[in-house]
Amino acid sequence: NPECSLVVFSPVKELPDLFRRNLEPLCHAFPCEHEAQGGEPVSKKFTLCLGSEGFGIGFHRHNAAMFMLIVGRKKWYMGPQSVEDDAPTHPGFYTNKSSHKCIQKPGEVLYVPDQWYHEIFNFEYTAG
Repeated sequence: NPECSLVVFSPVKELPDLFRRNLEPLCHAFPCEHEAQGGEPVSKKFTLCLGSEGFGIGFHRHNAAMFMLIVGRKKWYMGPQSVEDDAPTHPGFYTNKSSHKCIQKPGEVLYVPDQWYHEIFNFEYTAG
């Protein structure tokens, strides 16, 4: 079914037990800033994302996050919260409003600061 091949998001806690156990070490490998500074552990969300070639996630923002890519390559466009005042749109965000652009490759971890706007485009099938 081509519709099902576009993207799958699943909270790690809802994955089959064996798969979740294999991902467990990764879930504990990345402390949040609060924990890294000696604070008590906090609840974190972990999501597995599988996406097909050409899939993208449009302009959005959320809390700080780390994205680890296992397979494929993704193009990232990012900009600070201040770009909201500029009414960013396609292709303006791609061409001149995003202050940070990169291609993420397998094995790389990308950090998106709190409330930074970003868009993502898959060059090929991705898993992360």
